[in-house]
Amino acid sequence: MHKTTLFRALLVPTAVLALTACGGGDDAEPNSSPSPTADPTVASSSAPPAAAAVEGDKKLCEAANKASMDLRQSLLDAVSEGQEPTAEMFQDIFTGLATEFASIAATGDADSAVVAALTAYSEEAGKAAAAESPEAADNPAFDKATDTAIEACQAVGVSVDF
Repeated sequence: MHKTTLFRALLVPTAVLALTACGGGDDAEPNSSPSPTADPTVASSSAPPAAAAVEGDKKLCEAANKASMDLRQSLLDAVSEGQEPTAEMFQDIFTGLATEFASIAATGDADSAVVAALTAYSEEAGKAAAAESPEAADNPAFDKATDTAIEACQAVGVSVDF
């Protein structure tokens, strides 16, 4: 059980770290997208506000899942190259997770359950990074934040693996 939790904790930070390294250009694109949505023709859409909120939450979950998948691939690449995970690597991974998930959550609706879940996950990852120990992610608060984020994304129809 301990190995599963630790492995899961490693996968998410590695994906965030990978996204953080590549995310500079990606962050500019979403920020430029809001201009078209401010267009009056979009505002007069027949889609109800709740549907728009769910669509926004889906995008947040998809971005978070992509971060997780990229992290997983980075971890697998490092292990296949024979690298042993170090405490410094874990700290970088958790820092990346905290940063990336906070960035993703910041683009969502403040009243969203998905935003709240991703923010809580980001905070727990930040605590794990500050502890400078891979075992820091093996705690009930981090597990609860992970489960809450997964459940929030599943509620809007996005299957994630954090």
